[in-house]
Amino acid sequence: MKRRNSSLIVVSLVCLRLLFAAAPDVAGLRYVHRTIAGPLSIHILEVDPRLLRIEAVRALDDGVGRETVSSIAQRKGALAAVNGGFFWIGGRYDGEPDGILKIQQQWFSDPAKLRGAIGWTHGGETAAIGRLNMKWKLESGSSTFLIDGINRPRGASEAILYNWAFHRSTLTDPDGTELLVSGNKVINIWKNGNASIPKDGYVYSVGPQASISVENLKAKARVKVAYELDATAENAAAATRDWRAMDFIVGGMPALFFDRRLDFESNQEKMPAGFAADKHPRTAVGLRADGTWVFVVVDGRQPTLSVGMNLGELSALLLSLDCVDALNLDGGGSSTLYYQGSIANSPSDATKERPVSDAIVILKK
Repeated sequence: MKRRNSSLIVVSLVCLRLLFAAAPDVAGLRYVHRTIAGPLSIHILEVDPRLLRIEAVRALDDGVGRETVSSIAQRKGALAAVNGGFFWIGGRYDGEPDGILKIQQQWFSDPAKLRGAIGWTHGGETAAIGRLNMKWKLESGSSTFLIDGINRPRGASEAILYNWAFHRSTLTDPDGTELLVSGNKVINIWKNGNASIPKDGYVYSVGPQASISVENLKAKARVKVAYELDATAENAAAATRDWRAMDFIVGGMPALFFDRRLDFESNQEKMPAGFAADKHPRTAVGLRADGTWVFVVVDGRQPTLSVGMNLGELSALLLSLDCVDALNLDGGGSSTLYYQGSIANSPSDATKERPVSDAIVILKK
């Protein structure tokens, strides 16, 4: 069954390429919708970053909360948009990205473990897909303090950094110690939780069971934050790229292939059981050798319209579209494609369009 579906996808894409060449609505932007046996409903968006600009946008331009892709797109005046990375659902941290997200100079989140990501500069003209690891630390004189992550719920034994991109306060429980930092100087030590985040600084929040002693860090102590951002070497473009200089980085899971070599089955990213093999609605992004971006949204969980794809079928689809590297983005009910003023696909949630954490938008230059 998998082979038959993959073959049908490849055959159908011969027709898709002819449609791509026919009549783009906007220079540098081409959209095709195709239904094939399965049933499958496939949406493909091809973007030339030399003619258009690609950006990542956080929901509500804030660190907590969600917004629909169509609302983000309309707010930014986008020609097209797709949903971005995975995120937390429910609770105080609803909508917080569950993976790396950088927008311009703001770090909204980091990968808790090795994860796929796409990063780019110059509106998308320079882009790479890779796997990233990130480590943070707080330094004061000769002392170094561990940072387990940024802008996410703090475990009892963790230390988390909260910056202004996250929210106006940390939303933490009143059982830890929080150092408020502004201008690289500790301005307050707070023990009641939910500390206010200085606009020009951050809060270093230490859980009650963390093996970290901050007793020597008094008010007015000088501190600084340092981080390491490492790309694994599956492909030369990702390994040699300066990820720290990227204007935008959006996380996903998993990286599907590098240099046309399937890689998701290596499970380096430790996917949940069944995530790769089961059919779901999917959103993915691929890069061609000439720099063109290809976005794919596959409808799913709708038996009479589209059953969705597993990761093998999704990879076959992107390979048939001449992508050399590809990344799976958030899927399921989040899978959404906005195009020229409306939602082009059929989101699978009962309420249809799901509010998401972030989106990748296509803008005029």
